[in-house]
Amino acid sequence: MKRGDLVSSGDILSLLAARDGYVSGALLSRELNISRTAVWKKIAALKRDGYSIDASTRKGYRLLSHEACYGKPGIQSLLRTGFLGREMRFYESVESTNNVLKGLANAGAVHGTVVIANEQTRGRGRLGREWNSAAGRGIWMSVLLRPELHPANVQAITLAVAVAVCRAIEPFLSEEPGIKWPNDILIGGRKVCGILTELSAEAERVSWVIAGIGLNTHSAPEDFPPDLRNKATSLRQHIKKGVLPDRTRLAAEILNQLEQVYEDYLRNGPDSMLMEWRQRSATLGRMVEVVRGTEKVRALALDIGEDGRLKIQLEDGSIREIFSGEISLSYE
Repeated sequence: MKRGDLVSSGDILSLLAARDGYVSGALLSRELNISRTAVWKKIAALKRDGYSIDASTRKGYRLLSHEACYGKPGIQSLLRTGFLGREMRFYESVESTNNVLKGLANAGAVHGTVVIANEQTRGRGRLGREWNSAAGRGIWMSVLLRPELHPANVQAITLAVAVAVCRAIEPFLSEEPGIKWPNDILIGGRKVCGILTELSAEAERVSWVIAGIGLNTHSAPEDFPPDLRNKATSLRQHIKKGVLPDRTRLAAEILNQLEQVYEDYLRNGPDSMLMEWRQRSATLGRMVEVVRGTEKVRALALDIGEDGRLKIQLEDGSIREIFSGEISLSYE
C-alpha cells in the first residue's frame, strides 16, 4: 500500500483549516510524508466533496470557507480521537447504518469503525420500530466497538453513549438534556435521540458491539408524523440564540466525547460514567410504567446498576431489577 493511501482527505483539510492563508504543496507534502501528486489528488477529492479551495501555482492551497461539508473529510478533520472514526464510511443513503456496519464487523472491520449516512431509508429503533431518518435532518451514525467485556455488561455501553451524546449537544442547548432509561435522550420531555445497541457474542466473550445513534438535528415540528409531534423534537427547536452548529461538528464531537467516556469506563470502571448518567437521568426518582411483553406495572425508578439494569420499587414495596423492557415516565 502506498503512503498516500494511508493519508485521508481529512488530514489535508485539518492542515488547511489550521491556517488562514495559503499552504504550499511542498509543506503539505512534507507534513504528511506524501508526494506532491498525492496532495493534488486529495485536494481534488475535497473539491468533489463540496469544499471551496483556491489553488495557486505560486502560493499553494487555501480553504475559502471554514464551514465544514457534511461527509467523511469534514468529520475526520475535527476528530481528536485516537481510534474512533479513524476508519469511516460515509453514504448519502442507506437502509440502516447499523445493518451496513454489521456486515463490515462480520468481515473483520477494525475497532472504532464508524458508518454515517445523510439518510436512512429503513432506520430502526428499539423493538423494531421505524426511526424517521430523512436526508439533512439529523445524524444517523453507527459505531463499532470490540470491548473485552462479558456479554452481560454490554448494556453499560448504551449508558456510555448516552452520556457522550449529552456532553456533545449540551453546550448548544437552551436547556439541559436528560437520559431516559435505557436508550433515549430527551429535551423538555421529548425525544431528540435514540440509541440502538446490538452485539455478537459467545457465552463469555463479546465479538463486537454496534451502537447506533439517531439524533434529530434540523427537523421542524411538521417534519414528524402527527402522532409523534408531542413526543419527538430536534436540536433546532432548543438551540441557544437560534444558532445550530452544523452536523459535521456535532458528529465529530459525539465521537470525541464517546472515546473519552468509553476509555475511562474500560480503564477505571463504571463509577464515573454511572455518576454522570445518574446526574443526567430523566428516569430516576420518578414513577414509571414498565412494559415487558403483555405485563405492565407501575413502579418507582430507584437506581441504575453497573450492568445497566434499572432498579425499581413496585407499588407493593418489593424491589426488582430489569434489564430490558419499555418504560413510560409519569409526565408522558
